[in-house]
This record gives sequence, C-alpha cells and structure tokens, in this order.
Amino acid sequence: SSIIFIVHAQYIGKPQTTNEIKAVLKHSVELKCEYTGEDGNGQFLEWYKDGVAVSTEKAGHYAVTTTEKESTLTIKIFVVNDTAVEFWQVKTNKLGYEEPSECRFGKISAIPSPQSIETNRANEKIESRQGSIRRSEDKAVVLKCIIEPKPDNYDENEIVWEYSKDEESYSTLPPSVTKEGDKISIEHVKKFHNGFYRCTINNVTFPVLLRVKDRLAALWPFIGIVSVVIVLVIIILIFEKRQKSNKKSSTDDDDQDQANDPLVRATTNPSDNDTKKRAVNA
Repeated sequence: SSIIFIVHAQYIGKPQTTNEIKAVLKHSVELKCEYTGEDGNGQFLEWYKDGVAVSTEKAGHYAVTTTEKESTLTIKIFVVNDTAVEFWQVKTNKLGYEEPSECRFGKISAIPSPQSIETNRANEKIESRQGSIRRSEDKAVVLKCIIEPKPDNYDENEIVWEYSKDEESYSTLPPSVTKEGDKISIEHVKKFHNGFYRCTINNVTFPVLLRVKDRLAALWPFIGIVSVVIVLVIIILIFEKRQKSNKKSSTDDDDQDQANDPLVRATTNPSDNDTKKRAVNA
C-alpha cells in the first residue's frame, strides 16, 4: 500500500490584493508573494504583467528576487506606463496553484505628488530632487510646484511650502516670500533667502536649492584680472627704471676710471708729449 501526503499550499500577496494599490511616480514599488505551505517551497517561476513576462521588458526597469518561500517584483522607477497595466501576477510550478489568486495584483494608480519645480525663467525646470537655481541679489524669483497626475478635485491650496537653511529641519517661509496656491515668489531676493524650498502634498516632497549671488559677483573676476595687469605694469616700469639708472651709473664710473688712469691720460693727451719732444730737440 502507498501513503499519499496532501500538502496544503498557501500563498499570501503583499500588499493585499483586495486593497487598491497606490504609488508615487518616479519612486519604487514592491509586489511580494509569500509561500507558507508545509513543504516550504512555493516553486516560483516568473512575474507577468498583463500576461507578458517582465523579463522580456527593457532591462533595468524591473527587478525580481526569488527564494523558496517568497518572490518579489520591484518596479524600480514607477512611471505613467505602469499605471496602464491591468494586472500583475507571479506564476508557480506547484500543481493546482500555477497562478495563485492571492498573488494576482490589480492596477497600480499614481498618487498626485510633486514631480518638478518651474521658475519664472523660460525653460528653467528642476526635475531632480538635488536641483538648484541661482539668482543675483534684487532679482525676482518665482517657484511653481508641478503636481502629477492632477486629481479631478485639485486644490492648489493643499500644497505646503517650507524653508530650510541646511535641508535638515524645515520651517515656515522667510520674510518677503509670498505664497499663492502652488507658487511662491520673492520680488527682490536677498542673501538671507539662500536655502532650500520644498513643496509637499500627500506626504510627498520636492525640494530645490536657491543660491543668491552678490550683485557684483560677475565683476570680481574682471576686477581681479585688471588688478593683476596693473601690478605687472608697475613691476615692469620699476624694473626698466632701475635698469636705466644702473646703466647711467655704470657709464659715469667708466668715465671716472678713465680720467684717473695715467696710461689713459698719456694716450689721450698728445699735446703734452709734443711739448716734451720739442724741449729735447732744442
């Protein structure tokens, strides 16, 4: 006689498939399928989206890690195209549980969140959370928080703007910063406006660093170059003046030496020699 062991397989999806899954654009999303059966082996095969294996997609967008007890699909950067997928699932090699319903996930919707910041300058858009802008003192600055996707009942006043000197602790906006809906503006930016400004909605933030330059900052390199040129000209003039002075002094010394040298005097004074010759002949 033979003994047949019946193993009760059990899969658990995380997040739970009965819940609506939401994610933030440009952030990562994780779907996990755990196996809690008595045999300890879920026999996971591959992850699929709308019936197409994710391994056939562009490399780098998805990552799959699998052990005997769990398999995880990570969407590294959640984008708009991912919101169009109707269902996500993992398949197994376990008889009767080839497509466990507990690990079949529905659509993932995008949470409205800050995705970039635009300024009052044409074509200036900060799309990186480590981005920065520069302004000279007394120039105007406008920062607009771009929310994607925009909800139907979108209210710009729900956006919260905050300020930080060091990006560690944020507080209220500095003086003379005006908030209007999804925008903040500074009519005449000053040095004390230096720092990080961030907009927040649905607990998602987007910061930008404002760097304020001295109004004369652009002139300092020019002033430095002019100063160096002036110093060089002065040095050259002093050097040439000293050369001329040394040359004149050397000439005067040579003339004096010649005047004091008896041989030079004898050679250069023929009238004395002629007088002596006439005296001898007489």
